[in-house]
Amino acid sequence: MKQNNYSHKVAVTAYIFQEDKYLLLKRATKPYIWAPPGGRLNKDEDPNMGIIREIKEETDLEVEVLAPVDVWFGNWRGKPLMSIDYLVKIIDGEIKLSEEHSEYRWISIEELEKGDPIQLDPQLGFQLEDFKKADRLIHILSKANLS
Repeated sequence: MKQNNYSHKVAVTAYIFQEDKYLLLKRATKPYIWAPPGGRLNKDEDPNMGIIREIKEETDLEVEVLAPVDVWFGNWRGKPLMSIDYLVKIIDGEIKLSEEHSEYRWISIEELEKGDPIQLDPQLGFQLEDFKKADRLIHILSKANLS
């Protein structure tokens, strides 16, 4: 009998958009990067439910998943990782950070382009183009009146 040999772990990430800005969280441990909320899925966890859980754990926000934005595959800390990036909207709550993060900010695409007040790490985490993909999806959904 052949044994399963899974190739990588799966993570989920959320682009939370409000008033033309995206929510970024600063990690409280190394690497101290700014990134959208997210994390790894639990064993056999549905990705849609996983992103809702991760956001609740990290920010205490209740959200609704609107659509996937992108799927990313690469190495994270020397191990293969696939991430499903989602566009979500807040349906309830106020931000209360978990111990995983030290700060949060709402940042526009224009601010990310200038690197002010937050610079994205060119070696780690999310890049400007990732946010622009989410931004394009927001405009598509707005035109379709689905958001």
